[in-house]
Amino acid sequence: MAHQQQTVKKDIEELIPSYLIGYRDRFEKGKAEQFPPARTYDHAIDLKPDFVPRNCKLYPLSPIEQEEQDKFLEENLRKGYICKSKSPMASSFFFVAKKEKGALRPTQDYRELNKGMIKNAYPLPLISELLDKLKGATIFTKLDLRNGYNNVRIKDGDQWKAAFKMNRGLFEPTVMFFGLSNSPATFQAFMNDILSDFIDKGWCVVYMDDILIFSENQNDHKECTERLMR
Repeated sequence: MAHQQQTVKKDIEELIPSYLIGYRDRFEKGKAEQFPPARTYDHAIDLKPDFVPRNCKLYPLSPIEQEEQDKFLEENLRKGYICKSKSPMASSFFFVAKKEKGALRPTQDYRELNKGMIKNAYPLPLISELLDKLKGATIFTKLDLRNGYNNVRIKDGDQWKAAFKMNRGLFEPTVMFFGLSNSPATFQAFMNDILSDFIDKGWCVVYMDDILIFSENQNDHKECTERLMR
């Protein structure tokens, strides 16, 4: 185990610039998998007054899909990202193919739930405006927030609404997953708020879980990147 930890640390140090070695813990997978704290940004699932919970269909699984589903369950129960549920709402769970050959992406079918949600109109940034801000910059650092939506909890008391079923039982998420219609709005607001000081200073742009730091010279870039890492 000690050898594995040393190998991981060595790999991280080989991948990041030397001036960020002091922040290498920010890039470690274990730290990113910690359960997120409760925040004012916790994802609310607000339903229309006439919404009626639906018990959606259970999809059959191939042997490979069954194996992947069991891995999904084991991992997310261990992390605390899902828990057993007694919800009257049960969205379907299935798999879609990823770009990588043979890879599968677990998916909750939240279409019926999304129809009954009150929509959050918080805007996503316009790509054209983000590109305009990069004019004159010559040095860039792109950071991808590990585990994306899973960094935001679902508001306490709303978890049952996003419950999903599989042949192993009924479960509900405690953190955001893809598929909920208001997740992009919640996540963009979360990122904009926690990075607002850097965005306002004009050297950082954020689109969902992608953070881009940009500068006109190396010294400024090092300073800005280290400030964000703190």
